[in-house]
Amino acid sequence: MEVQTDSSGLNMVVDQNVHIDQEVVDAINALGNSKRLEILLVLDKVEEEHQKPWHTMSFTELYDAVDMDSSSQFSYHLDQLVGQFISETPDGYRLTYSGNKIVRTVVSDVYESTSAFEDSEVAGACLFCEEASLLATLDAEQFRIRCTSCDAILVTDFFPKSQTRGRTTAEIIESFGYRIWSMCIQLRGDVCPECFGRVDTAVDVYEHDGKTIHLHVSSCRECQHIITIPIEVTVAFHPAVLYLFWEHGISLLDVPLWEFFEFITSDVIVTNIVSDDPFAATFEVTLDDEVIRLKMDDTETVSIGQ
Repeated sequence: MEVQTDSSGLNMVVDQNVHIDQEVVDAINALGNSKRLEILLVLDKVEEEHQKPWHTMSFTELYDAVDMDSSSQFSYHLDQLVGQFISETPDGYRLTYSGNKIVRTVVSDVYESTSAFEDSEVAGACLFCEEASLLATLDAEQFRIRCTSCDAILVTDFFPKSQTRGRTTAEIIESFGYRIWSMCIQLRGDVCPECFGRVDTAVDVYEHDGKTIHLHVSSCRECQHIITIPIEVTVAFHPAVLYLFWEHGISLLDVPLWEFFEFITSDVIVTNIVSDDPFAATFEVTLDDEVIRLKMDDTETVSIGQ
């Protein structure tokens, strides 16, 4: 049920057929110098000061802002960054998208280990044993929602250090709820939340304690990032379902995934698998005797009707 990589307990392995382009190696090597990182950070700071993305600096302005002994030395380091991380324009130098991403990584400290996180009980229900015994934990640099009754791992997500800053434990947990939904919204458009490449989605199954859950497994063609979510989540994001919940006083976008599971265990959302190959399923969503019937085909398309 994991929301991120390694969706069903399987080990992730590197595809031996993947070719690592020398340009990628050279680009990474170009960052292996503190002065070059300083140049990137200076360009970012100027953008921040002017509140203007893609703000440019002249060669002289950039050189004066960086602590370097000679202009020739500075020019050498700058040349190593131009193209991949810095764009040279008629108006001056500015960060490229890649340069901006590197800066965001550095200033947010996402490369550092996450600080301690206090285990916390959370609302919701286990999809397998249906007990309301869920615990939010930090485990091996991952945020997890675990059932303490049957030990099922229901949610797994990356846990960047930046997500803990300025937030209480409760606020950290809440932020994961919104972050997960933001990923689901992007997946609706076949967009990878990591690199924005195109994702391909298929149906898979996950079994625990004799119970089977059907999942949508989305894999990015570009970065190979994998995200898995229960197929009921895809149904919940249908506009008619969102509206039904809203009409009954529930904003689904404010309900974290682990609390959403309770709508499945309490039969608010009932799933009927019609066929595994080709995949087909029907769903009934019921709130206060008001029912919406939906269907899903092998293209993962959800529509009204049976």
